[in-house]
Amino acid sequence: MSLTLTCCDAVRLEGAQRLTFLPDLFGGDFMTSEASVYAYAHRYCPDYQGGFWQFYRLPDGGGFMVPDVEKLIFCNADNWFEQTVSGEVAGIILTALVLNHRSWHHSNHDHEELCRHFCRRHEQLMSFADTHTESATIWRALD
Repeated sequence: MSLTLTCCDAVRLEGAQRLTFLPDLFGGDFMTSEASVYAYAHRYCPDYQGGFWQFYRLPDGGGFMVPDVEKLIFCNADNWFEQTVSGEVAGIILTALVLNHRSWHHSNHDHEELCRHFCRRHEQLMSFADTHTESATIWRALD
């Protein structure tokens, strides 16, 4: 499947570029964080069936993961959000949730360097989300 981003600032990574993406995005916690993105997809997207994910890097070094699907129903019971969203938007939301939750985890376990890394990556992604054509949907899902 070929996905087209609605914002042109993110670059889809191909081939060998993908090898360093997860460690760059999630730092030394990349294995747990990657697994968390997939687990959150199962939790928040009832029709998610697994599959390939695209990786997108932002100009400032941040990035996000995108499931290779056209659309997903995204349900966040914590804020009563339920809406069909593009795979791109679902990926931005899921990556933001993991970045936020892992920053809290590292803050609570005195891992200051990883906490700062996750906070910086979260801020970078939210700055990108602010310019996204579906920013209102992204923020509503995260509210």
